[in-house]
Amino acid sequence: MISKKAIRFLVGISLVLFISTTVFAQGKESAYKIFRPKGPGPHPAVVFMSGCSGFTPGFAPEHYNLVAEKLRSKGYVVVFADYLDHRGKMSCMEVTTAEAAEDLVAAAAWLKSQPYIDPARITAIGWSFGGNAILVAINNYNTDQLVFSRAIVYYPSCGGLWKWKANVPVLMLLAGEDRVARSDMCQDAAKESANTDMVKMVIYPDAQHCFDMSELPPEMYYEFGKIGYDPQAAAAAWREVERFLR
Repeated sequence: MISKKAIRFLVGISLVLFISTTVFAQGKESAYKIFRPKGPGPHPAVVFMSGCSGFTPGFAPEHYNLVAEKLRSKGYVVVFADYLDHRGKMSCMEVTTAEAAEDLVAAAAWLKSQPYIDPARITAIGWSFGGNAILVAINNYNTDQLVFSRAIVYYPSCGGLWKWKANVPVLMLLAGEDRVARSDMCQDAAKESANTDMVKMVIYPDAQHCFDMSELPPEMYYEFGKIGYDPQAAAAAWREVERFLR
C-alpha cells in the first residue's frame, strides 16, 4: 500500500510536469505571445496576423490558439503579432494596414534573432485585415527587410493593391461568396502583379468570409457582413497550407 507521503510526492511531481509542459508550449516572450514546440531547434516559425477584431474575436475566441497549437504540434514556433494590443486599440478601424505591416516585419525580425529559430523558414500567415497587412508588407518592403520567406493569406481584403508586386511566394485562400472582403479584388491584384508566378490562388466557390473558423455556425452576420464556417473548405484549405509550408 502506498503511503500518504508518497502519494503527495507523486501528485506534486505530476503537477510540476503538467505546469512545465503547459508553459513550454505557450507563453510570453518579449512583447509576443508565443507557442513553442519541444526541443532546442532550430525550428521553423510562423507569424500570425489576426483579422479586424484581434486574436480573441467574440464570434471565434479560440480560433487562433487552435491553429497555433496545430502548427506547434508539427514543430513550428508561432508568434502572435498583435497590432491592436500593441497600440491599445480594439479594432482594425483604428489602425492602418501600413502600421500593422510594420508590426509584422518587427515580429519576423525578432523571431530571426532567436537562437531556436531557423531564420530561412519564417512564414507569415494572416486572416482578413491581417492578410491585407501581409500583402502590404510584401509590396512595401524588399525581401531582406521582410525577413519572412513566404506568406499565406486567408480571405484578405485586397483594396488598394492595384500595382501590387509579389516578392515572396504567396498562397491566397479565397472565399467565393465573400461579401466582407471580395475575392475578385484579390484575383485582380494577383493577375496584375509583376510576379504572377509567385502567387497561388485557391478559391472555394461556396465559402463565406471566416470559412475556416470552426466555432462559427454555417452562417451568421456581424458588423461587416455575413460570415460562416465551411468544414469542407476549411479542411481543403488546411491541406493547402500544409503543402505550402513543406
